Amino acid sequence: MSLEDWLNRRWYPEEGRVKTLPLLAPLESLYRGVSRRRRRANRESPPAALSVPVIVVGNITVGGAGKTPLVAELARWLRERGRNPGIVSRGYGGRAKQYPYQVTAQSHPLESGDEPLMLHLVTGLPVMVSPNRAEAAQALVDYHQCDVILSDDGLQHYQLWRSLEICVVDGHRGLGNGHMLPRGPLRESADRLRNVDLVVVNGEPEEQVRAQCGELLEFQMNLEPACWHQFNLDQTSTLKLSSGPEPGPCHGVAAIGNPKRFFRELQKLGFRVMGQPFADHHQFTPQELQFDGETPVIMTMKDAVKCRDFWQSHWWALEVRARLPDVFYQKIHQHLQQFSQHEQ
Repeated sequence: MSLEDWLNRRWYPEEGRVKTLPLLAPLESLYRGVSRRRRRANRESPPAALSVPVIVVGNITVGGAGKTPLVAELARWLRERGRNPGIVSRGYGGRAKQYPYQVTAQSHPLESGDEPLMLHLVTGLPVMVSPNRAEAAQALVDYHQCDVILSDDGLQHYQLWRSLEICVVDGHRGLGNGHMLPRGPLRESADRLRNVDLVVVNGEPEEQVRAQCGELLEFQMNLEPACWHQFNLDQTSTLKLSSGPEPGPCHGVAAIGNPKRFFRELQKLGFRVMGQPFADHHQFTPQELQFDGETPVIMTMKDAVKCRDFWQSHWWALEVRARLPDVFYQKIHQHLQQFSQHEQ
């Protein structure tokens, strides 16, 4: 069992078995102090504002909560309304030769990171990567004339000025055991939810999540299957298909923050899933995905972009789309209007 698996089983207890890891309490206290100092420093010396609105989509827990699908959906929504959005990302797992790094269809995930490449392929929008997100955001404004910046993650990256903060909470895992790193999964204290502009819960919130977050859960987001993908022979573009493999046995592959969520979605589609979970952002080798050679292998789009160099015909990628209530988009529209009026 990896350290990540060991921690996740204690951070996110199932069936009510809360594990608080008391031996890690001193390290949690140290981390809490560092987190408070960083936020205080940001209040005392905030970063310079950009000329365009910056919407940060993040979370306060370690692991996936559904941030990236929400960024992709916001990008589509903005473009459909005549905006020119751009996306910035830290590019976790990527090591570009220089930054800011512009993601293209030919980018390799070892340079760009998996999530930025996936976002570019599914949205077709400019995506800029840099450890310094403020630098990446300015590059999008300067070189692509973007009039809205979306930050995939970065809630804790206080060097990036933001005009709106959206925090995503996993409706199944919530805030875990409620403790901060390394005793629990929280990157910031639960009070941070009261300071963001909008809180989105991914999926129907379970009872313990409602108990943790209460009335702060303003908007429910549901991830729904959108289409199937297989990579073309050029290995840089995907073939979108309205139908995929026939329901039945499949190998479900997921190297995301919460693989079980993806496996549950496949089960809802009628598949009998033989789950193959990997650590988040895992870089696959061809040998790891050689099962029986015939049974469909189904993976997330985030994982598929890391496998396109050795893609096989019985592999499938499932793209999901975020669905949110109209009132959520009304809030986004109001924010953009207020920003424009303030700039005039």
